[in-house]
Amino acid sequence: MKEKWNFILYLVWFSYLTLSAVLMFGQGFLLSRKTLNDVSECVPLENFGCDGRLNSSEKFSCTESSKIQRILAYSSSPIVCAAKSHRVLFVLVDALRYDFTEYNKDNENPLYYQNRLPIIQKTIERYPERARIFRFMADPPTTTLQRIKALVTGSLPTFVDISSNFAAIEIQEDNVIDQNVKGGGEAILLGDDTWMRLIPGRWLRSHALYSFHTWDLDTVDNEVDSKIYEELKRNDWDLLVAHYLGVDHAGHRYGPNHPEMARKLSETNVRLKKIIESLPSDVILYVVGDHGMTETGDHGGESKAERTAALFAYHSSGFSGDEAERISGKEVQQTDLAPTLSAALGRPPPAPSLGNLLFPILPNMPVAHTLLHLSNNLKQVTQYLVRYGEESQQISLDRLAQLINATRDHIEKGATVETEDELKLYISNVRALMENIRSIFREVWVEFDSLSMLRALLLLLLTVFFNWIITEGIPAERIPHVFASSFVPSGLISMAVCVGICYTGHYLEIVDDVGHAIILSTGLISGAITCVLVIMHWDGITQRWYEGRSQFYERFARAALFASAAILVSNSYIIEEGATLSFLSLTVLGLMAWNIGNIKSLVLWAGFGAVMALTRSYRGCREEQGDCWTAGEGVATGNASRAALVIALGSVAAVVAISRRHVEWRGYGIVIAGIFSCAHWAVGWGSLGSPSRSKMLARGAWLVIVTMFVLLWRRDGKGATLPLVVSGLLFYLANTLVLGASLAPTAGLALFSGFLALNIVSMLKTEGSIKFSLTTRCNSSMACLWALLASYNFYGTGHHATLSNVRWAAVFHAGDPHYTSFGNIISVALMFIYLFGMPLLFGATVPLLALWGRNGASTLGPRTQLAAVFSLCLKFALCFAIRVFACALSATIHCRHLMIWGVFTPKLMFEVGSCTAALLGTLIGATLTAWHIPNQTRSS
Repeated sequence: MKEKWNFILYLVWFSYLTLSAVLMFGQGFLLSRKTLNDVSECVPLENFGCDGRLNSSEKFSCTESSKIQRILAYSSSPIVCAAKSHRVLFVLVDALRYDFTEYNKDNENPLYYQNRLPIIQKTIERYPERARIFRFMADPPTTTLQRIKALVTGSLPTFVDISSNFAAIEIQEDNVIDQNVKGGGEAILLGDDTWMRLIPGRWLRSHALYSFHTWDLDTVDNEVDSKIYEELKRNDWDLLVAHYLGVDHAGHRYGPNHPEMARKLSETNVRLKKIIESLPSDVILYVVGDHGMTETGDHGGESKAERTAALFAYHSSGFSGDEAERISGKEVQQTDLAPTLSAALGRPPPAPSLGNLLFPILPNMPVAHTLLHLSNNLKQVTQYLVRYGEESQQISLDRLAQLINATRDHIEKGATVETEDELKLYISNVRALMENIRSIFREVWVEFDSLSMLRALLLLLLTVFFNWIITEGIPAERIPHVFASSFVPSGLISMAVCVGICYTGHYLEIVDDVGHAIILSTGLISGAITCVLVIMHWDGITQRWYEGRSQFYERFARAALFASAAILVSNSYIIEEGATLSFLSLTVLGLMAWNIGNIKSLVLWAGFGAVMALTRSYRGCREEQGDCWTAGEGVATGNASRAALVIALGSVAAVVAISRRHVEWRGYGIVIAGIFSCAHWAVGWGSLGSPSRSKMLARGAWLVIVTMFVLLWRRDGKGATLPLVVSGLLFYLANTLVLGASLAPTAGLALFSGFLALNIVSMLKTEGSIKFSLTTRCNSSMACLWALLASYNFYGTGHHATLSNVRWAAVFHAGDPHYTSFGNIISVALMFIYLFGMPLLFGATVPLLALWGRNGASTLGPRTQLAAVFSLCLKFALCFAIRVFACALSATIHCRHLMIWGVFTPKLMFEVGSCTAALLGTLIGATLTAWHIPNQTRSS
C-alpha cells in the first residue's frame, strides 16, 4: 500500500505551504526599523580656540562660557564634549510602577503595593532641590529586553523585537554604555544578566545573574545588595548599573496586591534609604522602572499600567529647573533618558537617540553649558535624520528635509540666547521640535512590505482553495488511487527543482532574497500541480457536487467555521471570541445530536453543555472587557489554593483511573505519569512545600510521558484506535504539567468534552441507513466541530490572545531548563505546549473521528480507513489555515488601526501558533494511524 506514506508526505507538503506563506506575511508585516551602525563622536572643548574655531591659532585666554558662546555661533561646528562630567549610579528596579512610589499618609488601609516606599516622598519633601519623581512612560512592547534597549539607545523599540526576549543578542547600535567606555570611563554591572548579553565586554566588573527564574524573588536582589555598597566606596568607575528583579518576579508570581509584593517594596525602601545615605557627593542617583505591570503582574503590551513606570533622581548638589519643572508625577518619556545620562557623563547623545534632554534631573549649570548640551542633542538628531534618509525611504524626502531644516534653524538660534528667560523659551521650543520628530517616527517606523504581504495572502489563498476542492470534490473512492499514483512524488520533485533554481540564481546574483524566491516559486508550482489534479478529476468533482446532499447540521458547521473566521476583522469579536466559540461548538454538536434523535445522544449533548459551562469559570477575561476585569476575574491568584489543588488532584486521578482500564498495558505508564504529576503539585504546594523535590517529580513525569510516547510506535496488530487514545492522554498529562495545579482541571474538561463529542459523532448515520457511513463520519462538519473545539479550549484553559496574559512560570515548573545543553529548545517546547497544547491534543486525535466506535471503521478495509483519516486530517488542517488567512487579511486591512498592536497583531501571532500546533498534532495522529494500520494488497 504505497499510498500510505504519500498521504503523510502530502500533509507535510500542505503544512509547508501554509507555514511558509505565513512566514512571508510575517516578514512583510512585522518589520523592525532600519538600524544604523553610526557612533556619535565629540571633540574635547580644549581643542577649540577662544574664537570658537577648531584647532585655532589664536592664543588669547577666555572663560569656558565665552568659548562655548563663540563655538555656538558656528552652526557647522562638530559636537563638543561636555566641559564637566559626573559619576552616575543607575538603579533599575524592574517593573517599578509609578503608583508603587506614591505615598498617601491619609490612606489608613493601604493595599499591599501602596505606601511601601515612603523614603521617596520624604526625600522630596526634605530636599526639594535635590530630588525629583516623574512618571516614566515606556513605549510598547513593555518587555525588559526592549526596555533596556530603549533606555540605553534612546530609540523606539519595535513590536517584532519582542520575539527575542528569551534570546537577547548584542546591541549593534550606539548606546550610553559604549559612549561612556569610548570616553575613557569605566562601567560596573550588578544584577540582571540581560545587560551582559546585550552589551558584553564593556564592564570593568560584573556580577550578573540569570534573570528569567521568575519564582525566585530574592537571589538576584541579595547578590546586588552584597556588592553595591562596596562599589559605592570605590572611585574607579563612572557608571554603576544595578538591576533589581524582586519586584518584577513578585508581580509575575503573585500579582501586585500580595504580601510578597509588600515585602519586596519594603526591602526596596530600606535599600534606597541606605543608598542615599552612603551616596558620594559627586554621584547622581537615578532610580527607574523599565515598565509597570497589570493587575495580574504581567507586562509586554501597551496598557497604561504596563507603560507607566517611575523615575526618581537624587543629587546632593541639587538639580536645575524651577518649581514648574520639578512637579511630582509629570510625564517624561523613557527615550529621554539616554541623552540625559550621556550629558551627565560628559558624553554626546547616542547616535540613534530621538530623546530630549531632561534638565530637571541634570545638575545646575551656566546658560552656556546648557546651550552646549542642547546644541549637541540637536546636531546628533540632525545627523541621524540625514543618515536615516540615506538608508531608508520610510519618510518622504520633503518631510525629512523639513525636519532637518527645523533642527538646523534651532541650532543657529541657540547662539542668540543669553538670558535665563530666553533659555526657558528656547528649551521649550526644542522640546516641542523633538516631540514632533519622535511622533513622526512613531507613525512611520512600522513600514509594511505590501508586496510580500499580498504575495503571502495569494499563496495562502491558493493553498486553501485547491485543497478545499480536493477534500470536498474528489470522490472518496478515488483518493487512494490518486495517492497511489505519481502525484505526490512529482510535486515534491518539482519543489526540489524550484529550490535548486533559486539557490543557483542567488549564487549567480540574479536573485536577491533567496528565502522569498523559494517560498514564492514552490507555492506557485504547488498551486499549478494541484490545479492540474483538480482538472483531471473535474468529472468526478462536478458529479459529486451535483448529486451531493448535505444535512442541515453539515451546512451549519461549515457556516459557523467560516463565520468565526470572517468576523476576525472585528476587534470587538476578537475580545469576546472565547464565549462565541463555546456557543458555536455547543450549537453544532446539538444539531448533530438532534439529527441522531435518540435519548443517549441528547444526554451526551447535555453533558457536553455542562462541561462547557464549567470551563467558563476558568476562562477569565482581558482588560478590554471592562466590568469582569475590574471585578477581578482576570486577576491571577498566584499559587493554587487548597481547593484548586484538591480539584486538580481529583481531575487527574479520575482521568487516569477511568482510562487505565481501557488502554491495556499502556495504562501502567499513564498511571505512573499521573502519580508523578499529582505528587509534583502536592509536594510543592504551600509555603512549607519542597520546590526541589517538586521539580524532581515533574522531571519524572516528563520522562515517563516521553518514554510512553516512544512506546506508542510499538505495533500490536490491533489497529490505530488505541495508540491514538493513548497519545491523547499523554498530551493531556503534558498540558496539566505546564498549566499547573490552578488550571490543570481545564485540560481534563477539554479531554472530556472531546470524548463526549466523539461518542455523538460515532452515532451519526447516513439518511435512511443504520450502518456505519464513511461519508458521514468524514464530512467537513466533523473537522469544523473539532477545529472549533480546539480553538475554544485555547480560551477554556485560561489563555487570551494578549501578550500581557502570557505567564512564563510554565518554563520553570521542572527546574531551570537553561542550565541544560538544550535549554532554549526545552523552554520553547514547554511554552509551546502551555499556550497551544489544546490544538496539539485535538490535532493528534483527529483520526478518532473516523475510527472511534464499536461498529465503526473496523468493518472497513485498511485502505479505506486510511483514506478516511487522511481526508479528515486535511480538512481539520484546512480549518486552521482558513482562520490564519482571515487573521492575516484582517491585519492587512487594519494595519493602521488604533488597535493593530493591541488586538489584531497578537491575535494573528496566537492564531499562527495554534495553526502550527494543529498541523503538528495532525501529522502525529496521521503518522500513528498509518504506522498501525496494516498493509493491504487488494483494494477495499
